[in-house]
Amino acid sequence: MKRIFYLSIYLCIFISINISYAQEYNVFKEDMVEVSFISSVTKVTEEKFYLGLEFKLEPGWKIYWRQPGDSGMPPTLDYKDSVNLKSIEFKWPFPIKEYEAANLLTNIYKGEVVIPLEVAVKDHKNPLNLKAKLNFQVCKDICIPFETNLFINIDSGKSNFTEYFHKIEKALSKVPVDHKTVGINNILINRVSDNSLFFSLESLVDIKEGEIEIFLENKDEYIKVNEININENINNKISAKIILDKDISHLNNLDIIFVKGNLAVNIKEIRIENGISKSIYLILLIAMMGGLILNFMPCVLPVLILKLNRILSAENKNIHNIRFNFLLTASGIIFSFILIAFITVFIKEISGQVGWGIQFQQPIFLLFLIFILIIFSLNLFGKIEFNLPNKFNTKINKYLGHKNSGVAFFEGAFATLLATPCSAPFLGTAVSFALSSNFYTTLLIFVFLGFGMSLPYFIFILFPTLINILPKPGKWMNYLRYILGIGLISTAVWLSYVCISISGLSIYIYFISALALFLLILYRLYLIKKYLILIFIILLGNIYISFNTDYVDYDFSYSDQEEWLNFDNIELQNLINQGNTVFVDITADWCITCKANKILVLNTKEFKNLIRDNNIILMKGDWTKPNDEINKFLQNANRYGIPFNALYNSNFPNGLLYSEILTLKDIRAGVTKLHSSVAK
Repeated sequence: MKRIFYLSIYLCIFISINISYAQEYNVFKEDMVEVSFISSVTKVTEEKFYLGLEFKLEPGWKIYWRQPGDSGMPPTLDYKDSVNLKSIEFKWPFPIKEYEAANLLTNIYKGEVVIPLEVAVKDHKNPLNLKAKLNFQVCKDICIPFETNLFINIDSGKSNFTEYFHKIEKALSKVPVDHKTVGINNILINRVSDNSLFFSLESLVDIKEGEIEIFLENKDEYIKVNEININENINNKISAKIILDKDISHLNNLDIIFVKGNLAVNIKEIRIENGISKSIYLILLIAMMGGLILNFMPCVLPVLILKLNRILSAENKNIHNIRFNFLLTASGIIFSFILIAFITVFIKEISGQVGWGIQFQQPIFLLFLIFILIIFSLNLFGKIEFNLPNKFNTKINKYLGHKNSGVAFFEGAFATLLATPCSAPFLGTAVSFALSSNFYTTLLIFVFLGFGMSLPYFIFILFPTLINILPKPGKWMNYLRYILGIGLISTAVWLSYVCISISGLSIYIYFISALALFLLILYRLYLIKKYLILIFIILLGNIYISFNTDYVDYDFSYSDQEEWLNFDNIELQNLINQGNTVFVDITADWCITCKANKILVLNTKEFKNLIRDNNIILMKGDWTKPNDEINKFLQNANRYGIPFNALYNSNFPNGLLYSEILTLKDIRAGVTKLHSSVAK
């Protein structure tokens, strides 16, 4: 009898405990997920407080954000049967992006997830009885929809924080806040094309390190972001080009969620700027500065000096002729940049790939430049004078207006061609922005590049009397002609090396032989017997080369120290994932700035010690010849030219990018920044 009595008491206690538990706290559980309400407070004492919808997902399973992306369904609550409930507002932590099958981009949560709920009660002096129907979907290889009833009861009275308080607060820290509250201002969205945007922001305080993510919406419409190409990522300023999945030309404003590390901010209803925005004015100024710097690069400076030398040598130095001459040269430069803009946009539309200086990867272009340089240099040495037929010469003179100024236009065009393998900080920024923009923006930026390169000539156009300040013509000009000739020949030798490394020695020998024959025939030297012997030797040599290419066509491609790994994007990602720090250098034989960086920085003892002391892996890519992998890598980094130098590690998988002109100080700062991020 006692056993029956005690058993009855035990059953009553057990049932009462479970009834009490079920009324206050309900848990839905399946093999892959467990979900329940949790509360930050023990009692209702205020009109507003936080609950949490907690999901515990098994490894590999996921749920979806409020904007799931290309597939999926977010959790929803129907709480109309609740007692003393005024409203519930979901506070969504920022999600992670994940690609599923068929290239579907989704916004998801994994692991233990808490979605904070801001609850408002009708009367804080009465208990809350929250009854809700929850619909949600969990996915792995398949998606399973669930519908369940959850409830939680919270009495009124004096309250304390629960054990879930910190868990809910942690989830709230990942909920985007208004950008103004964290000091972010100067936000800009500029329409680059129908499906791409330029985004930039500045902060009054430094933004913590971390990966950058951007989510776009227009009211309730989700806008898929395919790529985010970072232009600038410094302590308090960030800019990027955003590639979208669809045409948004019909939209005038956007809602943006910007995430960097654990910082997430909301930017509501920001207007999309069309055409010339305040950012483009800065880019145009940068383009003009970059063009100006080109005049002083080693490959262009001889042309500028040659121009001044020709002006000083001219017999007619009246103001009108000087202005006309310099105006033609400036026109040649600007016209050439406009032509380059059209060609690059055309190539970009056809192939989707383009870069600054890639014409130097083409042997025909190089051979043409070598030909022009040799002709110019021989002219400076006084070894070649063109005696054209009288009729043709008359037409040329008529075109030049008997002022010998028409050639000035082609001087400008030639200087522009020689400038294209050069790069500088301002130039790289301007070209990257131009080549990632629409046609009109590209054209405008290239015009300003041409205008910047023409600035020295415009100075003489505005103030032609400055020519009187220059040294008077004299014997020194003969020496200058020889110096300039040597400079042009040196440029031709450098381009010859590049050409040989791309096309091989035999093709280059054919070209030089043809050029020699052309010059001999031009001067009618074939009438002299000894030159007939020379021509015969050249032809015989070409025939021999045609049948014995193995002797001359060895590999002239770029080689470097053994400590440099050959560039491989997959290998780079593997090294980063393994926790290594990698310094990447993309270079080419035709890149003058690359050569300067190599001599002044990368080959120095200080750089090698810095790399060794910090266990940094070196990786070098050679872009002398066309290389699709390198081209794609550069464009993903939003760089369209070289030199390209960057540091990578697991905290900075997108890299810390350096300026085109490299310094040891900048490299040290980058290494320190990477190490400090690891320490955190």
